[in-house]
Amino acid sequence: MQKHHTKPQHPVTKTEHHCPSCNTAFNGRYCFNCGEKAFHESDFTIKKFLAHTLDMFTHLDGKFLRSLKYLFAKPGFLTHENMRGARVKYAKPVQLFLLANVLFFIILHFAPTTDYTPGLGDEHYNHLSDYPLLKKLAPVDTAVVQYIGKVTDEKFEKTHLSPQELEDHFLINSRIYSKSFLLLLVPLFGGIVYLFNVRKFKYFSFSLIFAAHFLAYQLITYSVSSLFIYKFKIPIWRPFTYLFFETPIAPVSQFLFSDPFLFVNMLLWIPYLFIAFRRLFPEEIKAVTLVKTYFIAQIFFFLTFGFYKKLLILLTLWLMH
Repeated sequence: MQKHHTKPQHPVTKTEHHCPSCNTAFNGRYCFNCGEKAFHESDFTIKKFLAHTLDMFTHLDGKFLRSLKYLFAKPGFLTHENMRGARVKYAKPVQLFLLANVLFFIILHFAPTTDYTPGLGDEHYNHLSDYPLLKKLAPVDTAVVQYIGKVTDEKFEKTHLSPQELEDHFLINSRIYSKSFLLLLVPLFGGIVYLFNVRKFKYFSFSLIFAAHFLAYQLITYSVSSLFIYKFKIPIWRPFTYLFFETPIAPVSQFLFSDPFLFVNMLLWIPYLFIAFRRLFPEEIKAVTLVKTYFIAQIFFFLTFGFYKKLLILLTLWLMH
């Protein structure tokens, strides 16, 4: 009897039956060992390429837009979803943080500010020492400022630049390095949050997720408000600072928030953090959550504009050429 051979629809290659990445036999559309997708020759056509490209952008945009919506509309929701393992529908925490980082540095070109990208001499901003409860840190702060001054003098001698030239050169480098160094704020803030919630967060990584989400919110709100203040010259916080610092309640405001700059940050941070903690820990007494939120926000402010800002100045001086 004559044998009949059926011609395959398309050339069969090893990669159709075995994973090209780890050589494991496929059992379905994806490799169970490494997650590589099984492919066919048709996957390399222009039509497929364009379809995959379009799908990638729409898929990412959908994730980011959905995540941004919940980031602002439901504080703490994204962290809660991550903690319970529901992650496919949302952008990853670090992705959101990096998106906020990019937005921040784009807006920085239109609204120059040195709160997160310090200029030379900003080490004299000594909020860390001015706050009444932290007066004991004044000697440490003074020593750090003196050391920065010493490093700056050494840079003058080495570069032979004029004060204005060195200041301009420093600011350019500060903006470059701060794009990477902002990432240091995630473990810094995550550590503070974890210390206050060590019995509630099962893993330290949960506090890092929370920190990434909060800092994404913080950078975006800071960027947008800076655009209004420095680019469009609209003092959006002036009504609040007037009400709390130029009326009879000023003494209370000064005791709780020291000055308008700290107050504006607390105005953005405390309500957001309080709602986020309530969503994550609904069983906690509200008064306890409020007090905890106040101290977390205060500590993070001083670490950001005291410790981190001075650290960034030092790192920039050491690394700039």
